[in-house]
Amino acid sequence: MELIRTRSFQIEKGPDNTVTSWPHLLFREIILFMFVLIVLFIISILFNAPLEEQANPSNTPNPAKAPWYFLGLQEMLSWAPPFWGGIFVPTMVVIILILAPYFDRSQKGVGVWFAPERKTANLLFTIFLVLAVGLIVIGEFFRGPNWQLFWPWNMPSPH
Repeated sequence: MELIRTRSFQIEKGPDNTVTSWPHLLFREIILFMFVLIVLFIISILFNAPLEEQANPSNTPNPAKAPWYFLGLQEMLSWAPPFWGGIFVPTMVVIILILAPYFDRSQKGVGVWFAPERKTANLLFTIFLVLAVGLIVIGEFFRGPNWQLFWPWNMPSPH
């Protein structure tokens, strides 16, 4: 048997400067988590976050706004009939989000920022995100008494 000098291909060789994630990455994540937790504790001690007065069913605020994560839905209800804005559109959004992984099964452009092959998907996502954030911002900052539209700097006093 004899050894012959030849060119061979390296198969499944990873980069030389790799480090295992355990314990190095996990240890750094735990340290960062503890740091953020301590900073949040300090902020909660230094800054008072008072609650509003106790709920009074005979004196409700005008307008009665939903929490920020439901403001988009509340805003959509003010623009469309209740069935379309409160049932049909949210149900269709949930169904589309559930079925989204099955729409486009191609692997082209995966892992690339703004890949030309993913132009339609990026455009649809951007439109959906802008609409959702826009509805939340309108409901939070531009709605005044009786759910009327006001500029934030022209908002009438609530009392």
